[in-house]
Amino acid sequence: MKKHFFTLLFVISLCNVVAQTHTIEIHQNNRVASLLMSTEEYANWKSNDEFKDPAIREALFKDIYKKFDDEFDFLFLILNEDEKPSDLPFGELIQVSNDVSGIGLSIFDNSSNYGSLGKLKAVMHLTRRDYLRSGPSLHELMHNWGNFGIDTEGTFNGTDFFGFKPHWGVTGGNSKGQLGGFSQSTLIDNGSGSYSVESFGSFANGGNSIPYNQLELYTMGMIPITDVEDFDVFTGISNTNFSGDPYTFNASERTTYTSSSLETLLGQRVPSHTESQRNFRALVIVLTDSPLTNEQWDIVDESSEKFSRPSSDFSPTYNFWEATNGLGTLKTDDLNTTLGIPDYTSTEKVGIYPNPTDDYIQLRGLENSESYTISNLVGKNIVTGNIDNNEKIDVKHLKSGIYFISTETGTRMKFIKQ
Repeated sequence: MKKHFFTLLFVISLCNVVAQTHTIEIHQNNRVASLLMSTEEYANWKSNDEFKDPAIREALFKDIYKKFDDEFDFLFLILNEDEKPSDLPFGELIQVSNDVSGIGLSIFDNSSNYGSLGKLKAVMHLTRRDYLRSGPSLHELMHNWGNFGIDTEGTFNGTDFFGFKPHWGVTGGNSKGQLGGFSQSTLIDNGSGSYSVESFGSFANGGNSIPYNQLELYTMGMIPITDVEDFDVFTGISNTNFSGDPYTFNASERTTYTSSSLETLLGQRVPSHTESQRNFRALVIVLTDSPLTNEQWDIVDESSEKFSRPSSDFSPTYNFWEATNGLGTLKTDDLNTTLGIPDYTSTEKVGIYPNPTDDYIQLRGLENSESYTISNLVGKNIVTGNIDNNEKIDVKHLKSGIYFISTETGTRMKFIKQ
């Protein structure tokens, strides 16, 4: 049976280069979209690893936001490739904003550079069509929270690396971690600074084949710090033999972390596990230079559904819900409800936050006090008043739905009252 797609056209400008027209298609199941590049643009994106270029990357996401609302915590780009391009990493996550303290990371917000008004946390690049489900998607997501606070060392191809952040390196845990590290229960002290341990990876441990360990779940805000079992961090590493099983190595320093000493190092996590966000939303977009075949659509659509399923997907790999022990969810469906309304306009400097909202909204970027009007979808004015920059507007009394706020200087923005 022929499949149907929602087709959207938009023009993308990549920082003073010639404007190019792309096509965005949303699969009929509303779980994944594709973005069609020209053959030359797609080749340049791959050969030059342009995801790492801030100007090109941010311009691309800004134009995506012209068609999608600011409803996503994460935006995932996936290359339409059978095999990973040889010169590209398996995946990469670039943080956009952070509002969590106590994980070794400062508070910052660069979301406006990407077209978001404050919700976007990070953007991800996966370099093979099936990497969302098979990995390294869980690994890259973990880079949104860790490792920013523990000094670690690791090894790669037999060469010792020092300052192994943002990975766990030669660090123990209740189980192997997505960012590397060994299972603490397998550690054997051979004496004289020599140790043996079950084989592990310093920076990863097999794609989506393992769940998050306790330390990772804590930094994500899923569990309290008291649930993190004691673990060791080794530094001054030498004489590594990581070719067999068990691995052996020497270390001049062994630091044992308890929940108390870990909190002393990192500080108290704010928000705590009882108040932290656990339910996230992601937009999955396949980058391609030719329209996806039905088979290719099926692969990415199934990957998106199973990776975001809030239950077991009955496969050898872990989806996000399984990897968080059922404590977190990652929604990728209902893309048809996230499309921007065509007559939505705003100035580039003024933003609205939070959106969606339960009780209030704020306008950021106003230079002076401005009068405003809130109207519904049929154009009926509901609320009028005056507002200063970042002043809260109470919308608790509004019914759930879509509204517009307009100011006297011509700003017009959409928000959703939950």
